[in-house]
Amino acid sequence: MRRTRIFLAAALLLAPGAARAADPFYTGMLRDGMIAYDRKDYAAAARDLRVACFGMLDEPKPLADCLVRLALAQDRAGNATGFGDTFRLLLDVEERFGAYSQAELPADLKAAFEQRLVATMPAAVLESVAAFRGLAARQKPEAQGAKTTPAGRNERGRRDSPPGQPAQAAKPEPVVQAPAAIAQAAPPAPRPVSEEERQKMASAREILEGDGKTRDLKRAFQLAREVADAHAGSTEAQHLAAEAAYRLSRWQEAAAYFRRGGEPAADQPELLFYMAVALYESGDKAAAAGALQRSLPNLQKTPYVESYAKKILGS
Repeated sequence: MRRTRIFLAAALLLAPGAARAADPFYTGMLRDGMIAYDRKDYAAAARDLRVACFGMLDEPKPLADCLVRLALAQDRAGNATGFGDTFRLLLDVEERFGAYSQAELPADLKAAFEQRLVATMPAAVLESVAAFRGLAARQKPEAQGAKTTPAGRNERGRRDSPPGQPAQAAKPEPVVQAPAAIAQAAPPAPRPVSEEERQKMASAREILEGDGKTRDLKRAFQLAREVADAHAGSTEAQHLAAEAAYRLSRWQEAAAYFRRGGEPAADQPELLFYMAVALYESGDKAAAAGALQRSLPNLQKTPYVESYAKKILGS
């Protein structure tokens, strides 16, 4: 089975020596994905882990750990195609950086992952990278001869046929694509926000605009985050999640959602101010100063605003 040698645009971010600590937003998504996996909500786990893996693109070993968890969540959710795509991306990370070999994976996690590889992956794929070569030997000899993949194609490239019928010729293998949250160079066409998701956003907005003593800000953030994570291209959803995170003083997450949604317009000075504060509190003073300066001409002056203006602008 031919495996693509293309590592996609994501690999360009994985330059040696470029490692840095993952943004707390992405480590939070990793944690959420692990919690969802433990409670057997595998679809939610896969969704959160896809986002987490994107945030670890320049940290090969943590990325390998994240990809293993993502692949298992996809497998448990019945997404055989996603499992295969994620594993092929892991192969490239291992081949380039030895990240899987060096990752400190929990023994039970590694065992479960490798068990699924033995059960689903063709021997030729496993043998293509040294770290997985020994797994091919664990497959039954008869299975190695003509192992059927989840797509119904055996290792020799022919689709299984009923007895008495000739085997069908193999079609060319498609180029493997990474999960959408990782392959940013060629994202799929965004799907529209559903009516149910719009209701979630409306509920979050209602909470944020409600009485300060009765607001459930955590609930507002959860509702807004669910839509924002599902629609990375929706500026409205990103800004709503950013505002909810700001009101909870979750600065790193607020900054991450603001960056994803883009800078608010000049006629949204309050939102620009929220962005400035989130950027400042998360350590990006230069970007905070730019956002704050654009918000001040249209922003009502209050002691709170002026205190941050002094902190950020130094005057």
